[in-house]
Amino acid sequence: MVDDNAWSPPKRRNGIGWIVLSGLLLPAGWIAWLLVALAGYNGVDSSNRSLSAQTIGDVVVTVVCAGVPLTGVVVLLVQRRRDRSVTLVGPVGCAVFAVLAAGTLGYPTTGVASSWAADAERRAQPLTELETSRTQIEAEQDLAGVGERAVRALGESVRSRDVVQVTLECPLSNLQEGTQYMWRWSVPSDPDGEPQTDAEREADQLPGHEIERQLAPVRQVFRDAGLHDADPYGWDVRALGDDWLAEANASVTRASGDVMVETTCLAGGPGNGYDDE
Repeated sequence: MVDDNAWSPPKRRNGIGWIVLSGLLLPAGWIAWLLVALAGYNGVDSSNRSLSAQTIGDVVVTVVCAGVPLTGVVVLLVQRRRDRSVTLVGPVGCAVFAVLAAGTLGYPTTGVASSWAADAERRAQPLTELETSRTQIEAEQDLAGVGERAVRALGESVRSRDVVQVTLECPLSNLQEGTQYMWRWSVPSDPDGEPQTDAEREADQLPGHEIERQLAPVRQVFRDAGLHDADPYGWDVRALGDDWLAEANASVTRASGDVMVETTCLAGGPGNGYDDE
């Protein structure tokens, strides 16, 4: 016969619910953090807006994933003070998940926040003297002047139909939008634009010494403009600069010629655009 009044051990409460909730939140937080990061990287040219939104989103995910298990630790410890049947399993388990969340989510979130702060500081800087050294008209005129001198040094005349002027949008030192100006003179081997055969292309090439002879005056024009010789990278002559004029290139064959000059990124201007005049 079973005695209903017989002693039985007290029922233990381990806080399993808090542990399960904390364990489910952690991988969900990892996924949410990655989604927020991907959304931030898809922002327009890593803009300040996308960085700030990414930082805020990452902070929210981190606070939730670390805050819930921390709340479980506090709640379970308070309950344990009132009821000794509440074990330390729950608080310890929640504490482990809180530490994991803080380490795996908090550390990269700090990195994103640092990038946001550095980005904001960079945007607050004034433009450099170089970036404001020329207006749009001055940049176009000076660039065309260098290009035309190089073409004439090649022994060719500058016809408007052979010249293309292009402007490209570019980031300035404080991440504002600036303009890079490009000027190009090109006379193809075949005016009709028909592709050359291998034999025709081979016959159109000049010997190395003849290329150097014809382009020596062009090279001097580039040097006079403040540029220095650099690896050709597919051109016969290539020069780089540290001032407003960033790069110049030239190539020549028996029937064709090509000269291109471009500026560094300058303040103002139209950004992306074309001017065939």
